[in-house]
This record gives sequence, structure tokens and C-alpha cells, in this order.
Amino acid sequence: MNVIPKIQDYDDDDPNIEQRKKRWDYWAALKLVRKEYMGQNKEFDAYDFEDYIIGQYGIRMSIVNGNITDGYEIVDEKKYLIFLLKFQ
Repeated sequence: MNVIPKIQDYDDDDPNIEQRKKRWDYWAALKLVRKEYMGQNKEFDAYDFEDYIIGQYGIRMSIVNGNITDGYEIVDEKKYLIFLLKFQ
């Protein structure tokens, strides 16, 4: 069986190195939240999904031209704590 090597997608001298290292965890958690969201909705809309995440988990995602990026802002720390406990 082939083993896929771990790819480092950041520079060691990146000023935001901690965010870069943890972004794969963020994407994995977003996939789980998306499953939860799709259980309540028939179609996916990035802006509606953002409203859902703000309301449920206190996170404002960074959306550029309709695409979700790896940036986010915590707008409600109590709801964000629920997100961390549930998905990470």
C-alpha cells in the first residue's frame, strides 16, 4: 500500500505559522459542521452557511468572491467554545 507523504504548505518563517499549522483542523471541523448544516438545508449557500456558523458557533468565516477561505474571526467566545468541544 502506498503512503501519502505529509506536505508542509507553509514556510517555517511565516509570521502566522500557528494559524497555518492548524488550518487543516479548521477545514476538517468545517466539513463536520457542513454535514450538520446540510441535514437542515437542501442546498449549500456559502453566505447562508456563514450565518448558520455565526449563530450556532460564534465564528465569522472569511468569504472572498463566494469562496470560503481559511481565515475566520471569533465573534462569540462562548459559542466558539462549544464548536471546539464538539468538533476538535
